[in-house]
Amino acid sequence: MGQLDVLVHLRRYDGEPAAARAACLLAARTPTHLHGLYVAPIPPAAFTSPETVAVLVHESDRRFQEARDAGAWWQGLLQAHAAAGEWHVALADPLDAIVHAARWCDLVVVERPMQNPDAPVGWGLASRSVFDAGTPVLVVPDTAQLSSLGERVLVAWNGSREAARAVHGALPLLARAEQVLVLDGGNEAESGAMLQLPRFDLAAALKRHGVRAEFRRFAPGGGSARATDLLDAARAAQADLIVMGAWGHSRLTELVLGGITRQMFQSSDLPLLVAH
Repeated sequence: MGQLDVLVHLRRYDGEPAAARAACLLAARTPTHLHGLYVAPIPPAAFTSPETVAVLVHESDRRFQEARDAGAWWQGLLQAHAAAGEWHVALADPLDAIVHAARWCDLVVVERPMQNPDAPVGWGLASRSVFDAGTPVLVVPDTAQLSSLGERVLVAWNGSREAARAVHGALPLLARAEQVLVLDGGNEAESGAMLQLPRFDLAAALKRHGVRAEFRRFAPGGGSARATDLLDAARAAQADLIVMGAWGHSRLTELVLGGITRQMFQSSDLPLLVAH
């Protein structure tokens, strides 16, 4: 596979945000072109007076113009990590801008605020990006201690469409990883009665792509214990990245009843490469 185009959504453009750090670590392991994106939000029009709207529009335009000048910061950060890329600024709803720019990218990197999480039940920008971007998304907790990314990878596998899409998106990293551990949950739907479907051999597929992986059976507990068990396994393996499917069934059902995607977004201190 050739060079990856990676979209990096940045909530700020100073220092080294977690999303930028993760993207640069990604670029150190595989040929990557990093598209930095900052979104100056459009002002809300509802419930405001015309005078207030004018002030908000002026403020949004000021932030947009200031962000356009931050291209030098982005290029300096990339040069410090021997990476290449370009700088984009949008004046839009953040989700709309991410979904638009994701059309020409292979992977999206978004930061997940953990100390003051936005919409922790699953309607925040990170989870909505996973649902709407159409490409795999690397969700990076802003508190993550990032010294490596993709050296030791844990794959949570259950045979679902979402898990398969996540693995496909992660292949460039898996092929270069020093260690890949696949936890096989064994939940792939069985053919029954007269319905006979071909079975997918993940081990053989990974081997064809040059990925050396260890497989272990995985039987997590129910409820929130599933996320706890998965995180415990990742830490035991000293993984620096978890690859998994996201929102495997109705997102509304997961929000009401709880689901492993929601729990992992809320509690994981490791980056998650996920796909819907």
